[in-house]
Amino acid sequence: MNFLNQVFDNERIDLHSKSFHGCTFNNCELVYDGDRSPTFTDNEFIDTVFVFTGAAVRTLYLLGNIYHAGEGGHEVIDRTFKDIRDGSIHGHEVRTIAPHTVNHSLA
Repeated sequence: MNFLNQVFDNERIDLHSKSFHGCTFNNCELVYDGDRSPTFTDNEFIDTVFVFTGAAVRTLYLLGNIYHAGEGGHEVIDRTFKDIRDGSIHGHEVRTIAPHTVNHSLA
């Protein structure tokens, strides 16, 4: 779903697979579950927060654990956030369950 030049006031917005261009978010909660990423272009965020659930919050816990894990942890996380700021994020999406095999996930 695409949103163009819309104003959102005091809303809780599920971000799953959505696109926002030229929008304004006033006092909103933007909820991200770690699935398909939303896209944001030329938006304004005023007194707005991200709320992470599911895989997204588990990823944040992982980053926090690495940060506090011991020698070198701070540097790994600092470098990750530098890559985010520089627009050079490493990684790609992969399928973790091969077709026609038993689901070996931990969920």
